[in-house]
Amino acid sequence: MIKINKEGKVTERQFSAIIINTILGVGILTLPRVAVSFADNAGIISVVLASVLSLINLTIIIKLGLRFPNKTIFEYLQIILGKIMGKIIGLFIICYWFIFIALVIRTFSELIVTAVLPKTPIEVVIIIMLLLVAYLSYKDIQVLARVNELYVFIVIIPILFLTILSFKRGHMVYVLPVFRGHSMINILKSAGRSYFSFLGFEVVAIILPFITTRKLSLEYGIKGWLIPSVVSVVVVIASISVFGVFELKNLVWPTFELIKSTQFFALIFERLEVAFIATWVIALFTTASNLLFGIAMGGAQILSLHKHKTLVFFLLPLLYLLALSPRNAYELFNLVDIISIVGLILTTILPIMLLILVQVKGKGGKRVDEESI
Repeated sequence: MIKINKEGKVTERQFSAIIINTILGVGILTLPRVAVSFADNAGIISVVLASVLSLINLTIIIKLGLRFPNKTIFEYLQIILGKIMGKIIGLFIICYWFIFIALVIRTFSELIVTAVLPKTPIEVVIIIMLLLVAYLSYKDIQVLARVNELYVFIVIIPILFLTILSFKRGHMVYVLPVFRGHSMINILKSAGRSYFSFLGFEVVAIILPFITTRKLSLEYGIKGWLIPSVVSVVVVIASISVFGVFELKNLVWPTFELIKSTQFFALIFERLEVAFIATWVIALFTTASNLLFGIAMGGAQILSLHKHKTLVFFLLPLLYLLALSPRNAYELFNLVDIISIVGLILTTILPIMLLILVQVKGKGGKRVDEESI
């Protein structure tokens, strides 16, 4: 097994930044359309429900990890389930993250070649992004944490500013009434699809052993969840107020269109979508890098390698082929819906089952939040 490097600590703020940057990815680019797909105006409620569910699952994962404070999920899976079953479940998590990264990179590349660089082959965009992601994932945990801490406000402030600015063109008559007679079933369907935009928080199962003060992990984990949740709700409300539900359902990239339709000081600042794309490259970069680091770390621990760096560049050709596998945007979005369901099951059922087994079998130590670190 990989031994945790005691010198490679992650501060509490960096822990929050990793959660924020991992959650804030390409999901928000299509979130407004997905949110209203079944629920119409009640899509706002669907997004809130999806974010609350992600908070519950984040809390369970952190509580579980605190039972094994010096081990990642790939290590304590083998303690709870046994060596063979633990490795099988660990490989399943790795495959899920692997597909998630490929879909994230392909989705963003589709946006780039569709809206910004129409003459650029999508293969070129994917290769460049993969090389950037691999470069950061190859570094140690402290470097990864510092980059996330540096970039977090560069991502959050522009998107919030541009989204709030778009409210000038909005009409609250498009937003209200929120429910408009839609059933709870439709709201839950949209919430399930919207959950994709909140995936990524499960990376804490890898980062938790490195945090400096583990008894503060839940507090800072919630802080890391709060910011992307607020951003997501604001983006959905702004999109509905500007486009209305019926137009929103027909937009492929609603968030991008929202920013594109926004003007700042009349003709002084135009093409704000260029600034948005530049910012969102960073969001994608950190999301994919954090998860690829988790894949490399988990793979190294399952294969009993000494360093995660051994696997990083070996995984790139596989990621490239998987990112190119959807033949068009329609297939891509269908795969995103499927991975949303897988992520919902994986981040909800698995942590609850593991926590119950820990309680029943009495495995794991005393909870860190009950101790003085």
